[in-house]
Amino acid sequence: MDILKLKKVSNFTLDARVDKKIWKDAPEIVLVDSVSGKQVEKRTIVKSVWSKKGLYLLFVVDDDHIWGTYRKNDDPIYNEEVVEVFLGVGEKTPTEYFEFQFSPNNVKFDAKIANPTGNRSDSSFRVDISWDAPNLKFIQKIENRLPVDKKCVKGTWITEAFVSWPDLGWRVKSGEKLRANFFRIDGHPEQSSFQAWQPTFEDPPNFHVPEKFGLLELI
Repeated sequence: MDILKLKKVSNFTLDARVDKKIWKDAPEIVLVDSVSGKQVEKRTIVKSVWSKKGLYLLFVVDDDHIWGTYRKNDDPIYNEEVVEVFLGVGEKTPTEYFEFQFSPNNVKFDAKIANPTGNRSDSSFRVDISWDAPNLKFIQKIENRLPVDKKCVKGTWITEAFVSWPDLGWRVKSGEKLRANFFRIDGHPEQSSFQAWQPTFEDPPNFHVPEKFGLLELI
């Protein structure tokens, strides 16, 4: 299990700028293929820091086809292109955790997951999409934009997000540890690339493997 040490910062306004000192000083993760653990052609960089109010996330995605058809929050954006984070409290393998997804159309999907056996095929596996994080914030932009066709462009799409600790019902402090994994789904016109920080090594791709989650240490 990999450990990522997150720096504590003062709260800041989201603007999707990757050149801020906060992000320049933050450790960088490059996602790999979730099935094989190998490097992927289209790179995804993830960075994270924390404050007393919540967790900040940055996804920087190289993409030859930036697209999506869903327009409403909690639509099934996981069937197209997304970046994702799963979060569970404590060091043990979580049986409950939170899922946050963002599509390049400024659409979010947030849910509370019950996965008591660690097997999404089990009848006890539940995804509660009625749950919402009221203080969730995110902002997106596309850099180096070039048209591909009438429906999509290529370039680098950036998502900067903030997840509030109170929304999760957590009180955290320095030294606290969280279980987490970061993901990206890519492909056009169909999904063809499934990326992860901590690969699950499952085929067909399956992100809901909490025993494979990495560890975030708040320093």
